[in-house]
Amino acid sequence: MNKQTVIPLVFLLAGAVSWPATGARAAAFEELIGLSGAAAEQAPEPQAEPRADVPQEMLQPLPWNNSEPGFNWPDKAAMGRAEDYFRTTGQYVVLRIDNSPPEGLPEGAGKCVLAENTKYLISGTPVFEGENIRITLKEPLPGCLFRQGYVYMEQVGSTSLGGASELPPAIRAFLDTLAYAEGTAGRYDYVFTFDTFTSYADHPRMKRCSGRLCSTAAGRYQFLSDTWDALAGDLGLRDFSPPNQDKAVMELIRRDGAYNAVAGSASHKNFKRAVHKLNNIWASLPGSRYGQPKQSMAALWKYYNVALDKYNSQPLR
Repeated sequence: MNKQTVIPLVFLLAGAVSWPATGARAAAFEELIGLSGAAAEQAPEPQAEPRADVPQEMLQPLPWNNSEPGFNWPDKAAMGRAEDYFRTTGQYVVLRIDNSPPEGLPEGAGKCVLAENTKYLISGTPVFEGENIRITLKEPLPGCLFRQGYVYMEQVGSTSLGGASELPPAIRAFLDTLAYAEGTAGRYDYVFTFDTFTSYADHPRMKRCSGRLCSTAAGRYQFLSDTWDALAGDLGLRDFSPPNQDKAVMELIRRDGAYNAVAGSASHKNFKRAVHKLNNIWASLPGSRYGQPKQSMAALWKYYNVALDKYNSQPLR
């Protein structure tokens, strides 16, 4: 019996029965409601509408772990210990003695130019700090008075720690496009509102607000702290470093059933399918139900193709 039939029935009976004294009357009425099943179907308490002046928390659904296909990352443990390195990009690259801008540093003693598209062996693993990678060259550079220093992350194409550089061009281009939509581009050290952090030891957990919206979103792919904690636990990620952010975003794409579309995103049909599949996670993608600014499909497709051409033209590693 549904609510629409139960409630009128109760009141019809209430008007037809001669009720006993007050105390017994209440008990009898409660018994009647219980017998009719109406007690379990009473109308819910009205909920207050959210106040316009109260900040709202950003949401980021985390799909359940599942058996959807995904990218198979190289097993570095099975491959054995390899030499640590970083590889420069095809642009002007400078090794700086500290993390200050190169403009005010003296040549040789404060900054040294590195060769483009070149692999450099280093002592120990590279260390990520904010927008920089800190490295120690195994061999000194001619005319350079120091071997340990900083290189801007955007001037590094790959490192021995892996990450996005291990992905096929189509997937790398899609991740670039996702980061473009989120407003982070190549920066792994952004939090919501474009504040930055330096240490990648853990998700920064810095809540920031813009207008009515508050968020702990951080990193290139704007992970909420709760989303990151779940992914890091499932994947065994020990820090928030750029390579681990790349692994985590690929896991989100896999769980959301979008990997095959992303892998084949050089096709416009697959690109659109991937975007529409993932707009439940990233609010900046067209079609997202979240009330935040969104990029157009045309703008994203244009950006994607520029990135894809760049990766397809790079020399084989």
